Amino acid sequence: METTHQVLSLSYTVVRKNKKNISIKIDEKGKVIINAPYHISYKSIEEVVKNKMPWILKNVNIVKERMGNVKFRDTKQGKKILWLGKHLKLERYIVDTRKWYIKIFKNNFVIYGSKTLLEDEESIRDVIYKFYREKAKLIFKHKVDVYSKKLNVCPRNITVRCQKTLWGSCYSNGNINLNCRLLMAPIQIIEYIIVHELCHLVYMNHSKDYWKLVECEIPDYVNRREWLKNNGYMLVFPMRFKGGIYI
Repeated sequence: METTHQVLSLSYTVVRKNKKNISIKIDEKGKVIINAPYHISYKSIEEVVKNKMPWILKNVNIVKERMGNVKFRDTKQGKKILWLGKHLKLERYIVDTRKWYIKIFKNNFVIYGSKTLLEDEESIRDVIYKFYREKAKLIFKHKVDVYSKKLNVCPRNITVRCQKTLWGSCYSNGNINLNCRLLMAPIQIIEYIIVHELCHLVYMNHSKDYWKLVECEIPDYVNRREWLKNNGYMLVFPMRFKGGIYI
């Protein structure tokens, strides 16, 4: 159940859930969402909002500013696209072929395809997404193999997905999910996420022992984690912008 409320000049939405505590989310459009247990009164929720008001207003502005700064949201000729941490120039070339293909050289991300395909923005978006997904499978597999040997672990299955918030996840059955959007980040960030998930095959928690294991492979993991926290909002495909802020 969702209800809309307002305190001072701030409008927010309350979503009731089966959970223990109140959490605050600012979505990708700057909308404030309060996830709250059923037993907590609206008055108590309002008090929490008032107490967190400086944080909320600050981060609403951050999200809106981010939306204005993200430049990788369209597929026009000459626009920029992120690939392994580099800003590449998006180019299209018409070729006499039914099958599209993409080449990356110097600072260019070049899409080759038929006139029909290259004149359709939705088709271009689909092509870019498919390219990232396929390349992610290859690059992630190589890195997983390298670090699995170092950590002496054996993941059961690696799945590549495009997710809104999670960069990776690991399950007790040995399955690991990795976000194909990571291919927009520098390779060091990809390695950190892969090691992060592989270490969960040893420790299914975030205990001190877990972080020590991560640190053994990625000594500067704190810096890499901070980079992703500060820059993750930029790792978006041209078709959409996703990524809010949580507390």
